[in-house]
Amino acid sequence: MCSVLAALFLAILTQPGLLGSVVTAQGVWVDSRTVGGFNIYARFPLSQIEDLIDDLGHLAEDIEAALGIELGQRPVTVLIFDSQHEYQQFLRREFPDVPYRRALYLERSGRAFVLAYRSRELATDLRHEATHALLHTALPMVPLWLDEGLAEYFEAPPGDRMFGHSYYKTVRFWARLGYVPSLNKLEQIASMEDMDSSAYRWAWAWVHFFIHGPPAARQELTDYLRTIQNYGVPGSLAQRTEARLGSLRTLFLDHFRM
Repeated sequence: MCSVLAALFLAILTQPGLLGSVVTAQGVWVDSRTVGGFNIYARFPLSQIEDLIDDLGHLAEDIEAALGIELGQRPVTVLIFDSQHEYQQFLRREFPDVPYRRALYLERSGRAFVLAYRSRELATDLRHEATHALLHTALPMVPLWLDEGLAEYFEAPPGDRMFGHSYYKTVRFWARLGYVPSLNKLEQIASMEDMDSSAYRWAWAWVHFFIHGPPAARQELTDYLRTIQNYGVPGSLAQRTEARLGSLRTLFLDHFRM
């Protein structure tokens, strides 16, 4: 089966127009669906994850509404395997140099792909990686901390994004002790190796601040992203926001002590 999957994936990469016919001819994928800019192929009936498919169908709208930017029209291909073993075998064969993760966002030949397998974390994994994919179809670059912070934010179900994320209580606890993570330091992170668990948490915290904090902070984030979208040089988001709103430390503490 791995050789068939590999052949299919190579066909998808090299001949985009053959995607539908190859899928039908090989019978590799049990089900498929197109929603919200995603072409989804699964090794099991998608009716089994209907709520997640609905979430993905609205993810682009959610991101646009939260960030105030328009996302690209380039479709994202999502491949969902039925088991971890099937997924691992495929990755080992086709992407031996890619560090293993439960789910992946990849760019190949100008096309965006999300790969994952069915697990208890599938919903979180797909929303996280799909957020990466949507951001990178819309923006020429995304600062690493912001890329991961936004993916952490949108990985939660829509109803949990403001108060229900697992990070929320921890961040509030530290805020009550007067601790504010350095946005300047996050902006200097250039390698995934430096994105440890605390960096993910604090990146999420700053994204939460910019989306749910003072309206002027949200507008600054929108302006920052639009500058990037227009191939401008955005500078430091921390410095831009402090110049516009004043002390980030005070604003951050006020936000998470509310």
